[in-house]
Amino acid sequence: MLSWNMLWAILPFVLGFIFRQGHLLFLIAGNNTARKPYTKESLLAGKYVGLIAYITAVFVILIVIPMPDVYIYILTGLFLIITLAITIRLNQRISKMQK
Repeated sequence: MLSWNMLWAILPFVLGFIFRQGHLLFLIAGNNTARKPYTKESLLAGKYVGLIAYITAVFVILIVIPMPDVYIYILTGLFLIITLAITIRLNQRISKMQK
């Protein structure tokens, strides 16, 4: 059941780990002015983007598993909803921190 396509899940998993540790935060879009020492907002963004990367890795593994197309469409919709919810929550938290 192991497929070479599952190796694509390693990249988002590694990036998620790196972002959640607070490294390479300048790679996050909209965070290109982040310089060390990173601000609280940059570190928070890294944690949330790392979480999105972990979720991406899980969905890459699930999509590679052979299943009917309906399940793939459901997984894709679920992925989009979860990612959007996490992004909205991140923006709410950052705007709350800046007040």
